Amino acid sequence: MKHHRFQTVFSLLVFFFLPSAASAWGTLGHRIVGEISENLLDENVRERITAIIGNASIAMISNWGDEVRSDSAYNYTATWHYTNFDSGLTRAAFDTIAVKQTDGQNIYRVAMLTDYLKRAPNDTAMLKMLIHLVGDMHCPLHFGQAADRGGNSIPCTWFGTATNLHSLWDSYLIDSQKLSYTEYAIHLMRVNDIQNSPFDGYLNTILDWAWDNYTNAQIVYASSGEVYKYYEYTYRYKNLWEHSLVKAAEHLASLLNYIYQ
Repeated sequence: MKHHRFQTVFSLLVFFFLPSAASAWGTLGHRIVGEISENLLDENVRERITAIIGNASIAMISNWGDEVRSDSAYNYTATWHYTNFDSGLTRAAFDTIAVKQTDGQNIYRVAMLTDYLKRAPNDTAMLKMLIHLVGDMHCPLHFGQAADRGGNSIPCTWFGTATNLHSLWDSYLIDSQKLSYTEYAIHLMRVNDIQNSPFDGYLNTILDWAWDNYTNAQIVYASSGEVYKYYEYTYRYKNLWEHSLVKAAEHLASLLNYIYQ
């Protein structure tokens, strides 16, 4: 697979594509990602980010990307939170769709904002947006199918509460652990071998991360008939959602260390 630097690829993409006008991990999930990632930042990077965003933690600003949906000035970001994919794609087909802006823009925007913030690091709004979108990029059904709105049109019941497959994976599964975001983050850091790997600046690395989430989305879709077995479902799929949260945190820290080093 041929590697491309952001400066080459995304200067061309931004030139040819203009921005066009799903919620991911719930509040708790995004905060877990933010809390873990902040612990993986280089000290000088943490200081630079604090100087930009103020004294709020990364965890507490991680939901900003969803909160600004209520502000019409940010209507143009509505499609930044997801990318729609059919099932059964080859890696080559996946990569082609991932950098387009016609099926949702999540992967494209994560890469574009990484490149942009490397050149304009003090843009507070876009830093907050990147933090949020990296979380979205690791939530399986944000790479769902357009036909069922990323699982929003697949009804299910969770311990007697009517919901849908998308919301189940965004919020219900994580919330059902009855932990605060700090408690859950501490637990995940204790039981996982957290990797603090430097980001290499290549688009293909972000595509690799996204491809892993796409494969997770296929597992989640295939699991939809099992949801009614509440305890068995939690036991079987807990590792998947926790792995996704950890990877989101690792990758967010890698991008922030790359941008602000």
